[in-house]
Amino acid sequence: MENFLINVDELKNKIEAILFIGGEDIKIKDISKFFGIPIDKLIPIIYELKGERKSSGINIEISDSNIYLVSNPKYGGVINNFFEQEKKPKKLSAATLETLSIIAYNQPITKSEIESIRGVNVDSIIGNLESRKFIRICGKKETVGRPNLYEVTEKFLGYLGIDYVNELPNYQEIREQIERLSYNENKGNE
Repeated sequence: MENFLINVDELKNKIEAILFIGGEDIKIKDISKFFGIPIDKLIPIIYELKGERKSSGINIEISDSNIYLVSNPKYGGVINNFFEQEKKPKKLSAATLETLSIIAYNQPITKSEIESIRGVNVDSIIGNLESRKFIRICGKKETVGRPNLYEVTEKFLGYLGIDYVNELPNYQEIREQIERLSYNENKGNE
């Protein structure tokens, strides 16, 4: 445990180095304990660091009581292109894409709400998406049982090559186009 006082810039650099080497989620309380800084003093520093990283290639994600590094979604296209020349990234199944779409267009949303839309159990898909950091828990629904609420992450947006959820195609417009195409095809078959 570091008991000496350090300046905020130095502290941010050290936190960033820990996140880089740590690889996985790092608990904010562990950083607080290690540096001997109360959590309520550390959180604003972490958010400041997150803001500073926003325009770089690496961003900081804060989820529940954990923090971790992610690639900037702005560079998702370049990342995908680079890895396509190396090897094809693992594609997402149709069921996974459907679940991600439901979450993206309805977030925040509970697992049971997703299952109600899809009509099938999504336990394994949710677990897979969480482990890939494409979705995260963003809170609890204020209802019986307080189920988790899910939302898509910047990593998922980067996978699509977009920066914000509002850049997703308009669901209603796509649905109307599909209905028009289907109607025209059916009319042509008569």
